[in-house]
Amino acid sequence: MWICRITIYSLLLGLVSAQICTVNVTRNIKGTAVNVQTRDCCKGYKKVRSSALRCLAQCKVNCGSGFCTKPNVCTCKKGYVNLNNDPSNRCVPYCKGCSRGTCQSPGRCICSARHLLDKTTNNCIPQCASGCPNGTCITPNNCSCNKGYKLNPTTQVCLPTCKDNCAAVNGFCAAPNRCECNPGFIPKPKSKSFECQPKCKNGCSNGVCRAPDKCECNKFYEKDIDGNCVPICENGCVNGNCTAPDVCQCLTGYTKIGHNVCLAVCPEGCQNGVCVAPNECSCNAGYTKLEGVCTPVCKDGCVNGFCASPEKCSCNDGYEMDSENRCSPVCSGGCKNGFCVAPGKCSCDEGYIKGTGNSCKPICSKGCENGFCDAPEKCSCNDGYEMDGENRCSPVCSGGCKNGFCVAPGKCSCDEGYSKETGNSCKPICSKGCENGFCDAPEKCSCNDGYEMDSENRCSPVCSGGCKNGFCVAPGKCSCDEGYSKETGNSCKPICSKGCENGFCDAPEKCSCNDGYEMDGENRCSPVCSGGCKNGFCVAPEKCSCDEGYSKETGNSCKPICSNGCENGFCDAPEKCSCNDGYEMDGENRCSPVCSGGCKNGFCVAPGKCSCDEGYSKETGNSCKPICSKGCENGFCDAPEKCSCNDGYEMDSENRCSPVCSGGCKNGFCIAPGKCSCDEGYSKETGNSCKPICSKGCENGFCDAPEKCSCNDGYEMDSENRCSPVCSGGCKNGFCVAPGKCSCDEGYSKETGNSCKPICSKGCENGFCEAPEKCSCNDGYEMDGENRCSPVCSGGCKNGFCIAPGKCSCDEGYSRETGNSCKPICSKGCENGFCDAPEKCSCNDGYEMDSENRCSPVCSGGCKNGFCVAPGKCSCDEGYSKETEISCAPFCKDGCVNGLCVSPDFCKCDDGYIFVEESKSCQLDKELLGDYSDCDKNCRNGTCVEGICTCSKQYKLHRNEDDNNLICLPICEPECLNGLCEFPGSCVCWDGESPIDGYSCQSMDSLGSLTGHEKSERHLKWVFITIVSMAFILAIITTMLIIYIFRKRSYHVDKNEREFGVYFSPNKVDIIRA
Repeated sequence: MWICRITIYSLLLGLVSAQICTVNVTRNIKGTAVNVQTRDCCKGYKKVRSSALRCLAQCKVNCGSGFCTKPNVCTCKKGYVNLNNDPSNRCVPYCKGCSRGTCQSPGRCICSARHLLDKTTNNCIPQCASGCPNGTCITPNNCSCNKGYKLNPTTQVCLPTCKDNCAAVNGFCAAPNRCECNPGFIPKPKSKSFECQPKCKNGCSNGVCRAPDKCECNKFYEKDIDGNCVPICENGCVNGNCTAPDVCQCLTGYTKIGHNVCLAVCPEGCQNGVCVAPNECSCNAGYTKLEGVCTPVCKDGCVNGFCASPEKCSCNDGYEMDSENRCSPVCSGGCKNGFCVAPGKCSCDEGYIKGTGNSCKPICSKGCENGFCDAPEKCSCNDGYEMDGENRCSPVCSGGCKNGFCVAPGKCSCDEGYSKETGNSCKPICSKGCENGFCDAPEKCSCNDGYEMDSENRCSPVCSGGCKNGFCVAPGKCSCDEGYSKETGNSCKPICSKGCENGFCDAPEKCSCNDGYEMDGENRCSPVCSGGCKNGFCVAPEKCSCDEGYSKETGNSCKPICSNGCENGFCDAPEKCSCNDGYEMDGENRCSPVCSGGCKNGFCVAPGKCSCDEGYSKETGNSCKPICSKGCENGFCDAPEKCSCNDGYEMDSENRCSPVCSGGCKNGFCIAPGKCSCDEGYSKETGNSCKPICSKGCENGFCDAPEKCSCNDGYEMDSENRCSPVCSGGCKNGFCVAPGKCSCDEGYSKETGNSCKPICSKGCENGFCEAPEKCSCNDGYEMDGENRCSPVCSGGCKNGFCIAPGKCSCDEGYSRETGNSCKPICSKGCENGFCDAPEKCSCNDGYEMDSENRCSPVCSGGCKNGFCVAPGKCSCDEGYSKETEISCAPFCKDGCVNGLCVSPDFCKCDDGYIFVEESKSCQLDKELLGDYSDCDKNCRNGTCVEGICTCSKQYKLHRNEDDNNLICLPICEPECLNGLCEFPGSCVCWDGESPIDGYSCQSMDSLGSLTGHEKSERHLKWVFITIVSMAFILAIITTMLIIYIFRKRSYHVDKNEREFGVYFSPNKVDIIRA
């Protein structure tokens, strides 16, 4: 934004300088008119006050959110465009789309009422309350329907249209030109046009379907409880089926006694019971049928036992009867810290786990890292650790860990949002930095002087005096809000782009009015008339003009005009009259005459004079009576052609006066006032009472209507239209044998009153008997494969078993972790690994299980002469030192001059040397000194000390077998591989080889087939030829030097020999001089 402003300001300054023209002017110089060229602003520009001439472009309009860059050309800020895309117009905010809306600010479209902004197109979409199903909302609450639909103007919902009148045939229009039947109706088959017929849910066999689910049975048929038409056997059909009218057929296992009674047959009899159905006995109380035999019942079941007699259990082996009369398991040795779950088997209490036998030991489910388990879920900590609030052994840092936490004894790690500074000190981190401030806490900045924290958690500049109508851009510096411009200092004045006629600008685009004017509803200053302008309006201060329909009378007074005059009245308002005495205004705005007494059944034709309405005739004075042309038999005329009845009569539906019987004529009709006659099927009893006639009588009931019986108390009408006994509470799982008395079905027994409960001979532990020999489980239990109710744990019991609803018990070797989760227990812990199964650890990456079942680190290359202390990291055995990361070499603290260190402080000596234990070094074998008795003669590159050839430090003594001399050779450790030791610690490779690691030489292809000895001889041969040639040329010069050297019988390495070197071969050694 600031870069944009700077660019525009720079452009303006450039234009100020660019629009200067040269003009000719006439000036008076000493009385003489002289034409002079001068510089002035071009047309469309005006001068800007400054020491130099500067011109500024002028625009006829206020550019608003833009700048006047050329005459009558506004250049808009970002997000603004010229009104109507005309550069000479002011800049207004730009919004893409925004149809049916107002662009309030750049990119912000405000929709008009009952429109909603579509964020995809940025246009305002009209809203309809109904949602316009099957149509489109074209304007607010105005739908346009799709083809085949018609708008309901009240609900604004598009409804389908059909050519046929679906409603006329019990249907409705479901989709354009598609009729569907109403509920309860189905399309009529084989109909040429759409037609619906009623549907009866079970069909209507032996009857006619008259209406939905209303089947009318044929003669000699009646509806059963399922609504089907079944035949009628008038004399009943006990234990049989009425297969046709008055035809009773016995059920299987029954035999007919008489015409309509069938009795059950039990050929084998019913010991301790009653035959209630074919081959079916009902057992006596306390017994139930089991495989056709009545066996004793124990209502609570005999879990872990058996029912010996009614309500008496005996326990199985390994169980005994407890105080609650239940068979409980017996554990002979008791279950300390546990409970007996089966004969001889204990389950541990929560917090304990099986040890050996039935013993239970405490569990620390989360383990006791850095400690040991002392009691259930209670650990004791090792040194350097202490128990924290989560019952874990946490490391202790004596100096504390400010802004961090202790990760090991005496070692801190920083909290999130902090980083290590020095030692255990942690400093806060502000990831986004703290512009104009500093980091005070994680992601929290404190501001520098002159700045303060704003709502977006940034340091914003502060202007102490405030920025009225503006905002602070830097400490003590304001910038004006939109609609304001800088005046002086940090002061901003409002801008009114349209000006303030008859007023002044009080706020952006808001005017205040001058005296004699006030602000009207259109935000303009209108004149004020203090006395008002009745029937007119104020056109200037204290000056009125009359409204339409009024004319000036005197001063500012206006009188109304009635163009048609006011007959029998006067003009009270424009085109409105008021009436004279004796007249009043009627609905047509005319003055009509008034009759003070009114004109009942007539109308006033002049003040105080009436005329009768049609259907009425004059009686006396202004009174009018009604006319009934046909007369009023048993009544009188109450209104034109309307009669009212005399006492004892009332108006019937045919507008005649019929007689009334005050007590009514139940089951009859009134033939004269107070006199009844009975309907068909009824007969006179006493007075006007009519009783129904039932020709067949009503056994156990009474006649309630013609040929219709109602039952006595305790009986109800059955499907055969007979009065059957009623058991008020019903006979669930049984049948009613007399009023209020039930008999139970097979498999059920009497509980209390008429209640029949199902019998489950084995009981239903953790459940209830739902049907004969069928248990249903209580909540939290489910039926298992052995038809017993077992507890349910919804999430399962991995590594455990469900002991109660939602509660698991862990398998042996597992302990409770959280909820019903069981984790394996490794009593000794799993250092460098994790417990994968009871007493079985799996190792972390880089570790493997050793023979002692512990996770030991793995070093892939092995640890020769050492042991693995971490994955890929070795530690050397005592007496050994690191050679490589995974290799250890023996260490001889005094070195092994003239030998090789093969074990701690033990050297394997070179030939001719023996290991001396006292000095831990290789000394020349004194038994061989006989061959080297002349030390000065035989000791090369060494020093004779008391007749013994002794080498300097970093050299070793060697015997040359060719000339029987002793020589001190330089030492290179490690030994030079495929090369020779030139001087202490420095190897030189054979020709064609490259040194590796400073001591190892690798042969090239050209020397790949040569042995070390051959390489040595070839190299010495060429060196020998070269040196001999040089020696021949320099023989005279060197003769005296050679004689001197041989006399001294010793060898000293000089500069030339160091340059040429001493070369060593395992089989042959020679000294060559220059």
